[in-house]
Amino acid sequence: MKLPIISTLSLTAATATALLISFAAPAAAINLGVDVIDDSPFMKGIGPMPIPHGTQKFIGDGKTYEFSVVVPQGLGSRGATFSDFGFMSGGAFTSLFTEDLKKYDPGSNRNNDWLGTCNISISQPCTLKYTFDKGVEYQLGLLDRGFGGGASNFSGFGIAQKDSYTFSKETDEFYPNLMTPEYVANNPDKFVTVIEKNAYFLGMEDGMFKKDSTNYYYDYQDWVVKVTDVSVPEPGTVGALLGVSALGFISRRRQTVK
Repeated sequence: MKLPIISTLSLTAATATALLISFAAPAAAINLGVDVIDDSPFMKGIGPMPIPHGTQKFIGDGKTYEFSVVVPQGLGSRGATFSDFGFMSGGAFTSLFTEDLKKYDPGSNRNNDWLGTCNISISQPCTLKYTFDKGVEYQLGLLDRGFGGGASNFSGFGIAQKDSYTFSKETDEFYPNLMTPEYVANNPDKFVTVIEKNAYFLGMEDGMFKKDSTNYYYDYQDWVVKVTDVSVPEPGTVGALLGVSALGFISRRRQTVK
């Protein structure tokens, strides 16, 4: 009589263990067509087109991602130009986050590179979830409107870094082209670091400003957006699944001892 119970218990324990292993695994790498780096903010530079780290077209796989420009503090848009963060697909641009004031927050200045934040220069929602449909082609980027008015242009330049991201508060014209660790260490007030375990931070570049007739500034902080893969069930869902397994074991045990 005990053997079937032990067998059922082993099966249930194995099922629960598999669930725990599955949901305790580290967050999967993002698949959003951006280069993943680990050395921010040292990607800043001056050079000819094409600007390095152009975003690539990617094919949606049905995953859902959460995007945020409010958590952690310090995210949002920077720069005097007017742009939205989103993606191109099917020849049309979809805005995920929209700047609804021209240029920057009132009172902002180049010491914080014309900061744009949620509820001031960026309209709600400032955290949202988006599912990239399977088989559909997308490309992340910015819709640039210059200083407000006139034609809108799509620019696709950006990088991603996991767990944290460090970027300059000042406009890229204000700090040296040779961005060394020593410069960063000696000027902590000039940089922002955002941190969240297992999140990725997108640093987007608008490519709007030239140093001269052939060379462009780039610093990948014109938009800084947090993104996480939320396709896996939440912890509460895991608990519910384990509860179902436990109920199944109890039901089978009762049937066995009758």
